Amino acid sequence: MHGDLETDHDVLVTLHRFTLATAEQLHQLHGGTAGIKQTQKRLTRLHTDGLADFVTLPQAGRAKAWHLTAQGAAVAATFPEARRTAAQTPDGEQLAVRHGREHLLDVGRIHTAFVADARQRGEDCGPLDLRPSPELPVGAAAYRPAAELTYTAGTGDQRHRLRAFVERHRPGVGAEETAAQLAACAAVWEQAGPGGRAWERLWRSFPRLLVVLVGTTAAGVRSAVADLRLAAEENPAVAEMLTSVPAGAARIEDLIQRGPSAPIWHPLSSGGRACGWTEL
Repeated sequence: MHGDLETDHDVLVTLHRFTLATAEQLHQLHGGTAGIKQTQKRLTRLHTDGLADFVTLPQAGRAKAWHLTAQGAAVAATFPEARRTAAQTPDGEQLAVRHGREHLLDVGRIHTAFVADARQRGEDCGPLDLRPSPELPVGAAAYRPAAELTYTAGTGDQRHRLRAFVERHRPGVGAEETAAQLAACAAVWEQAGPGGRAWERLWRSFPRLLVVLVGTTAAGVRSAVADLRLAAEENPAVAEMLTSVPAGAARIEDLIQRGPSAPIWHPLSSGGRACGWTEL
């Protein structure tokens, strides 16, 4: 593999983790100050080298979504950042079969929105600070959010780590699935462990819960959030979790256009005003 090996390495690791990504998403993560044409040239070179391939998306503009070839996946798997146990994150093929193309690309859009916002604020959220579809065991079952986010907020001596589970929600179509995901998250929250709850061995505080609405108009946000609150109220375990765990919902368009720190998140525990994700 020729060219800038370090950046090729970063792109390969990102594609290994996220399965699919557009050139724009990869440029936002790894392009630096160069123009997007440099990222496009890099992807063309990886394609020529047999490490990456693409599918053409049906949307207007015929954009390409890039993925690793079998050879590219084998190369990326040798990098320390790409190594993982079977319980950490399903491989790309499993993710694609389970979720579909739009889900995978939306997770990438969510990730790049947090990375861009962190850079603008002088905080820290890097290209590998979001894990798609991690698996958190709950007895004989498991909770698999769309993603788990790690974010370092603040600057200087005031820096502190924040975590969040991210769920992708299609109002109406995915209502039952999201309700089941909320219940599975509540099971992780209440699972008993030695001397307390099991999650306390992993984190100082339980991750926030961020529900990203897709396919929702601006006028439909209020109804979508009300339905999520109703689903939470109907499940006692979820309702109890939300008394202690910050949780909110926001449209993916608002997340991308305004950033996660903007007042776009509607709390799930009450009818409070929209706020930034760290203020839930």
